[in-house]
This record gives sequence, structure tokens and C-alpha cells, in this order.
Amino acid sequence: MNRFDTLITDYLHENKEVALEKIGIIKTLSFSTNDAQATSVEFTFDKKITTSPQLTNFIAEKTGKNKNLIASDLESHFSQVREFINIGKSYEIPQIGFIKANKTGMYEFLPYSEINKPARTSVQPAKQQKRNTDRSIIQLVTFLIVIAILSGLGWQGYKFFSQRQNDTATTATYSDTVSDTIGADDSIKKPDSGTVTTQPVTYSENDSVNIRYIFETTASGLRARTRTAQLQTFGNNAGYDSFVTNSTKFYNLYILKLTKIADTLTVKDSISKFLLKDIKLEIEPVKH
Repeated sequence: MNRFDTLITDYLHENKEVALEKIGIIKTLSFSTNDAQATSVEFTFDKKITTSPQLTNFIAEKTGKNKNLIASDLESHFSQVREFINIGKSYEIPQIGFIKANKTGMYEFLPYSEINKPARTSVQPAKQQKRNTDRSIIQLVTFLIVIAILSGLGWQGYKFFSQRQNDTATTATYSDTVSDTIGADDSIKKPDSGTVTTQPVTYSENDSVNIRYIFETTASGLRARTRTAQLQTFGNNAGYDSFVTNSTKFYNLYILKLTKIADTLTVKDSISKFLLKDIKLEIEPVKH
């Protein structure tokens, strides 16, 4: 779930109405006083609607970010949401409800109040208790799985970035593919000009290399160019490259930064907070 979705819920709680770009208008008529869940919601499907400007201002104020960046990120977010809905998935707005496409392609809304209706009085208490027990077990198992995954990722990160005895070198393998990159650092070791195979390049944790902090992947070339140009106007060393999957061309958008190996997690967290995006890391390929 994207962090924008939670902020949309907060906005609806305060303002009761919001327009989501090319999706529709949501009106929350009332909320439960116990859990702040919307109990009465109206949804109007509208493929021509634009996002409420007040929502952009609200998120910019809450996050302390530039309004132009927030507007661009919201545009990208709702574009991905529509793609998600159009392939048959449901888009969730926390405590409000779900938006999905019907067989005619129109968007429909299912509020939380409909999903969480109490059981009919004809259901026996023993059956209701069994359902609650099953639900608790599922939630516990899901929680344990999430904890296990996070623990595994944390351990891998610790092993990668902890200082090894006797200054054991960290080896990073570069792809020999020529990339469409802005601002490559010529101080990085390069393989011999005639080499066509992948060559290992060894660095210690105190070495600095060019790192691509990838914050978005999109199938839109226009989006890649405009977003990159926008970030460059704000003084960021932004760029993008492309790759093909299942005959479809995709673009990785990134910020290129010379970073000490030991500082990559700190820089990653900083860029993630700045862009309100999850960040992936990739070492800049060496050009020949």
C-alpha cells in the first residue's frame, strides 16, 4: 500500500470529499466514532476528472515536500492505480473502501462498511466464534511471515555492510553493458577496452562508487523524460535507462550519487524520504 493512500484517508476525514485523477469523486458522509472508519460513502465514476488541488496542498503540508513534486508523484501514483484496477485488481483506500472495474470497464466502489457488516442474527454464536478464531490464526501466521521476511532482509543487510575482519574486500560485479546514463564517473576502474565479458571490480567499504538510487519504474517514455527533467531543474543528478521484459519496454528512473559503500543505506533513506518512494540500489555500470 502506498503512503499516499493513508494520506488520502486523512484528507477525507477532514474534508469529506476528494477527486482522484481519471478515477472519480469520493464523498464520505459519516465516520464511525470508534475507529474513524467511513460508514457512509458515495462514489462517482469520472474518467475526465482531475485530482483535487487541495489534496496536493494537504500532502505537501503534511510531508513538508515541494508541491510540484507531490503533484507529479500523485499523477504517477494514480496512473499506476488505474493500471492496477484495469487488470482486475481492487485499489484500497484505508478505512474508506475499495475501487474496482466491472465487466463494462466502469469503476465501482465497495465501502468498508459493506465488507465489515455484522453477521446475520440467524448465525449461531459458535460458528461466529469459529470464524473469529480462524481470522485470528490467519492474522498471526501473516504477522509471523512478515517478521521472518524482515528479519532475513535485515540480516542480509548487516552481513553486507558490517566491517569484516582483516579488511575483507567487498566485491561488486559490474555489468559490461553500455548504459544510457547521465553523469558517469570516469574515476571508476574500467576493464580493458577489448574485453566483452563481465569483469569483477573489488572495493572496500570505505571506497566510493557511483550508485543509482532507482525510485520509479514505468512503461511510459514520456513520464521518464519529463520526471527526469523536472528533478534536474531542482538540482538533482537524475537519469533513466531502459530494459525490455515480455516485449514491453520499461524505464528505470534514478538519482545518481557518488557514495561511500558504508553510507549507502543512509543515503537511500534520505532519498526515500525526499521523494516519498521506495528505493532500489544499483551500482553504475562501467562505460567502454
